[in-house]
Amino acid sequence: MGKNESFWWKDKIEITKKEVIGMPYARIGNTDFSVENIDIYYEIHGLSDTPPLVLIGGWASYRWIWFRQIPTFKEKYRCVVFDNRGAGKSSKPDYPYTIEMMAADTVGLMDALEIETTHILGISMGGLIAQQIAISYPEKVRSLILTSTHFGGSNYVPMDDKTMALLIALPTETISVEQAREMRYRATFSPQFLQENSSVIEQIDVWAEKHPTPLYAQVHQSTATSKFDSELELSRITAPTLILHGDNDRAVPTKNGELLAERIPNSKLKIIEGASHFVIIEKYEEFNQEVMNFIDEVEKG
Repeated sequence: MGKNESFWWKDKIEITKKEVIGMPYARIGNTDFSVENIDIYYEIHGLSDTPPLVLIGGWASYRWIWFRQIPTFKEKYRCVVFDNRGAGKSSKPDYPYTIEMMAADTVGLMDALEIETTHILGISMGGLIAQQIAISYPEKVRSLILTSTHFGGSNYVPMDDKTMALLIALPTETISVEQAREMRYRATFSPQFLQENSSVIEQIDVWAEKHPTPLYAQVHQSTATSKFDSELELSRITAPTLILHGDNDRAVPTKNGELLAERIPNSKLKIIEGASHFVIIEKYEEFNQEVMNFIDEVEKG
């Protein structure tokens, strides 16, 4: 593993006098959507006097997904990671979700933490949520970082049928739990990474099994994603925007990053070579550096 790659839920985190860490719940109310309040589990890592950075995970995953970012980012930013509704330790209500609802969850968490403005980084479904925040709550966003994501609707580029079949693989009488999980990995990781990083995949298995996303919540998140369409609203985004995409992303084809860059004003596109959907894991050192360079530029005005 790289020098900054620690499995940060397994290792003891040393906290300096200035460093803050929080691991509580926030009760979030969504009166605009006529649904009951939910509890969002979150963690804060980093220094209290550094710029805030909110990281939003993707479909059926939770905060473990940032294990290759937090050890580095917390040295420069106050990082907020949390579990979306339906995942991890957060509430998992059984009714339809929308991306607008999950954007409101995120902003509600920011309000609970008294974060007025922040840099926002979202991957995959988290990128949809990040877009919606930048559109609906522009005053909250210092900068926007969209990773392995798309704008939805009828004009984005969907995954092919084979990749879809792998991504939604479930255990059956003939397919074991382990085989179904391996099929899903083949949709989101490159073959070379899977072959060369068995210890990382084993650790991801442990996290996935610790807080599994119920099937009904997976369906609610999938439905929210499928109904999302921000294409005509992207021109309203005023925050400086960085778009990062792997050049071999099968789950969200790379062309989607190019389409986002064409439609978002003041945006910058970076295609990272040799990376699949989970560019944040496969090419984390290059990814992390791109993000930090971008945030530092924004902070300098």
